[in-house]
Amino acid sequence: ATWRSPRSMQEAESGRPARTRCAACSREAKYRCPACDMPSCSLACVKQHKTTKPCTGKRDLTTFCAIGDFDDRTLLSDYHFLESAMQSVESAGRAAAAVP
Repeated sequence: ATWRSPRSMQEAESGRPARTRCAACSREAKYRCPACDMPSCSLACVKQHKTTKPCTGKRDLTTFCAIGDFDDRTLLSDYHFLESAMQSVESAGRAAAAVP
């Protein structure tokens, strides 16, 4: 059996995404932190989250992602990560070639 988060089980049972609450103020959440997946409802709550928790708000691009969790968003993120790495390598090559 495949492990499923409580949120995904609620979504599967109801046929629509489960309503989540903002971790800071308990209103209906509209956003999720890319780094820690904490739900939030506004910029003020996101700022509060970043000041009260040890969270950068940036997703770690090198963390393992199980194949069952791999989706279009993850694919696009990985693609951009590889494009950025390739651009850095090409830039370093041009800089090295320019040195007499």
